[in-house]
Amino acid sequence: MQPTFMQRSPARRTIILVVAALLALGAFRSLIFGYPINPIFRDAFTVPNGASATRIAVMLEEAGLIPDADLFITAVRLKGGTRSIRPGRYLLVNVRTVGDLTRQILQPDWRPIVVFVPEGATRDLVPQYFAAKYPTDVEHFLALTEDRDFMTRLGIGMAPHMEGYLLPETYHISNGLTEEGIIEQMVALTLKTLGEQVIAKGARLGLNPHEILTMASIVEGEAMLDEERGVISAVYHNRLREGMRLQADPTVQYALPDGPRRLFFRDYKYPSAYNTYLHKGLPPGPINNPGRASILAAVMPSDVDYLYFVANGEGGHIFTQTFDEHTKAIRRIRSGD
Repeated sequence: MQPTFMQRSPARRTIILVVAALLALGAFRSLIFGYPINPIFRDAFTVPNGASATRIAVMLEEAGLIPDADLFITAVRLKGGTRSIRPGRYLLVNVRTVGDLTRQILQPDWRPIVVFVPEGATRDLVPQYFAAKYPTDVEHFLALTEDRDFMTRLGIGMAPHMEGYLLPETYHISNGLTEEGIIEQMVALTLKTLGEQVIAKGARLGLNPHEILTMASIVEGEAMLDEERGVISAVYHNRLREGMRLQADPTVQYALPDGPRRLFFRDYKYPSAYNTYLHKGLPPGPINNPGRASILAAVMPSDVDYLYFVANGEGGHIFTQTFDEHTKAIRRIRSGD
């Protein structure tokens, strides 16, 4: 006759109880982690600084991401991660169970998300490039680019806003990075690009750092060919030195409420401090976010005496010294010669 459970030795009873408890715990874990939730195909969730696991669970429930806060709290405790949730903005991808959600918040995929911001992108367009690849609050991003306290903290409190300070570049965004973190990276790269040498070169040309970026943005707005950046910069430096208006079309396009677009004669009279057809000198600030090449061109203009240029219809420009030569160049282009 087989011995009953109570008749087995204490050691064997302990082993059986432990095995039974482990099996029960495994079943409980499977039940919790496998609990289905409404699918999250691609969304974002922000963990605030100092938020407890309980607070995060309540936020998830309030956001409709889980049916009950206790599910998340239990799952986190089972993983032993109540103190390991980092604050940040998390990209949630293909989440279908409580286990998926818990894993992506406790152990997010830290592989960087690659975002390319092209040269000349304006401040209102920059966050859209990030939003296309990473869950970005575009409105919050834009609000931060005008936040005086935030700008002062980043060392650019002298600027009216962050136009010109969001360096176009290929960025590798870590999951969990906030809009503040993205902007901090961009501004830091801009200030690094300016650097002591670039600032010193600009000073010799009569430009402070803000004016360097302003000049660079105009060069960026005009240049289609890399080899012309220095020449275009020289034209505008020569005009400044001669006391002439810059008469840069990109500044008018920036000023227009519905710009940039094709300009008409009436647009050149549009009343704006950015309209360099109406006002001498540089505009109040950058008109886009210039790339490294244009920033360097702004402080290293070519050694030429040109005062005028006109697009040649092939991506480049015809540069001339006098207004008469400029007029003849326009006639040649219009006649197709």
